[in-house]
Amino acid sequence: MILRELLASTPVFEIVGRRRIDIKGIALRPEDAKEGYLYIYSDSDDDTISYEQATEQAIANGAIAIVIGRDHKITDSSVTFVRTYHYRRFLSAVSRNFYHNPSQNMSLVGITGSHGKTTVGWMIKSILDVAGIQGVMLGADYYQVGHDSWHAYPGGMNPLNMNEFLHKAVKQKVHWGIIECNYTGIVEDQFSHVWFNSIIYTDLYTYLQNQKADHHYFEMRKTLIDHLKTTKSPVIVNVDDFYAFQLQQRTGSVGYGIFNEADVTVRELELFEDSSQFILVTPKGERKIRLNIPGVHNVYNALAAVAWSLAEGLDFDDVVKGIEDFKDMPGREERITLTDSVIVKDILDTDLEHIEDVFSRLKDAKKGDIVTILCMDDSKDIGKYKKLGRIIGQYKGHCIMIHDYYCNSNMDEAEAAAARKMEGVTLHNENDYYKAIQKAVTFLPQGGYILLVRG
Repeated sequence: MILRELLASTPVFEIVGRRRIDIKGIALRPEDAKEGYLYIYSDSDDDTISYEQATEQAIANGAIAIVIGRDHKITDSSVTFVRTYHYRRFLSAVSRNFYHNPSQNMSLVGITGSHGKTTVGWMIKSILDVAGIQGVMLGADYYQVGHDSWHAYPGGMNPLNMNEFLHKAVKQKVHWGIIECNYTGIVEDQFSHVWFNSIIYTDLYTYLQNQKADHHYFEMRKTLIDHLKTTKSPVIVNVDDFYAFQLQQRTGSVGYGIFNEADVTVRELELFEDSSQFILVTPKGERKIRLNIPGVHNVYNALAAVAWSLAEGLDFDDVVKGIEDFKDMPGREERITLTDSVIVKDILDTDLEHIEDVFSRLKDAKKGDIVTILCMDDSKDIGKYKKLGRIIGQYKGHCIMIHDYYCNSNMDEAEAAAARKMEGVTLHNENDYYKAIQKAVTFLPQGGYILLVRG
């Protein structure tokens, strides 16, 4: 590709030297440069070699053009030097140009969030395999094209090798691409020149338990929406996640979850040591499913994959079979401490007699402890919460209090009223439904019940 064409729409500050030269390849390390290559130098790449040494080595290996920062000096007049004022965006744009913008010639789904990106991607791959559709998988440190075996990528993903793999997939007539979009990749502009057909948001909180950090994390992840090809491109949202929930009002959003009202959800969920089973509820119908990997987090991952597949118009039978065929990702070993099943029940707080009857029957069954997740809505009915506290308090165990995401009222008084009636119950507070359900499972290593009590 001619250099001046390669530099189209890149953040170039200055070009010194010939522009009508044929670039045969791009190298990010001087030792990778070959005859006719463009070498892109970065201060952060290798601190064991100086800038002068790096450019000298690249030129000796055959590089005919060198990309440098705006403050670097030109060391050799025999080659072309290109100064850029933004290394990361330059790398993203030039990679797209060199490989002829492959993301425009494929249907790509970007998966982002703190957890579940890789599992959701491989679940989607399983569904595509059942449907007879080839796909390319690109993770933070691995890739797979078509039906080839997956490969670990020791250097990590960057815009150059990402576009190279997508270009390879286009040449193999692979239609779908699945890309993990981690936080670091977003911050480092790896996806600045990638266009997506859809995006999946799994969960959007950090490990820091810091609201300011969580909000920043959310805002950075949200920028992927600007890379959708159309305003109606599907955005798949975990509505049980506090931050991801805020995206569901967007046109084209599809919600999945267990606690909140969602387009794709479950009923009669039961968790086992090595699997789970539930009734999958979707706009395309309902189906009883056995998921062959353990953990409530993997139920969420399955719901994400199902929601995406249905939004993209895949056959419901293929989707169900793809989820049930999924055994786990390559190289993953799951550790679960359950020794008996955990049953998740969803009940409304509008019928207190029914709630008391449910608690009584479960306690009489003596099949394990009860963990209650009590959602405080904005009804301000102090009497109701006192009665709920009394019912929950009779059966000991744990109670996790959360607030309805729609609730704008201060519920401290109602929460205190319920808590005073729960003597002997261990109380916990969470802001996030998704984390509350995961925490509840950890309280039941010998099995039992999780009751979701919501307004």
